[in-house]
Amino acid sequence: MRRRHRAPGLVTAAACVALAGCGIRPTGIISAGDLPLAQAHAATITVYLVRGGRLVPVTRSGLPGEAHLAVEQLTVPPTEQERAMRLRTEVHGELDVYSVDDVSSPMGHRSQLVVRPSAEAGAKGLSRTAKAQIACTAQTIQGVQRVNLGNTVDAPENRWEYLTCDQFSDLLG
Repeated sequence: MRRRHRAPGLVTAAACVALAGCGIRPTGIISAGDLPLAQAHAATITVYLVRGGRLVPVTRSGLPGEAHLAVEQLTVPPTEQERAMRLRTEVHGELDVYSVDDVSSPMGHRSQLVVRPSAEAGAKGLSRTAKAQIACTAQTIQGVQRVNLGNTVDAPENRWEYLTCDQFSDLLG
């Protein structure tokens, strides 16, 4: 009978020895170099807001890799500091913003920004000042030469306008 009690004990001891000998030995802390350091700088973007019917350029913090953020920021209400300067936006509702390359241009390869207002904004239409905000803000984006603005979101009736900031020089500063 004594042998029966020893067998399970020996099996348990053998299993513990096998598990403990997995080949990985304990070590101390090993240095792998310097700690990571975030060094990216937030880009600044220029947004044209409105004061007294005139366009005023304002800089805001941007995000690296988000080139269209400046135009999208036109739908964001002015900050407290901007409101204190009596600045506002006339662009209401969301904007669908993307860029395309115009390879048919006689001046070579030019970029243009395509901006389509949301159904809400498109149904109301954009004022001349809102269009000026979009065009002038878009042209602050590197490489953008003009804006291709869709007036409606209904594809069969969509009318496109090509806008540049020069068209609104009477509203600048």
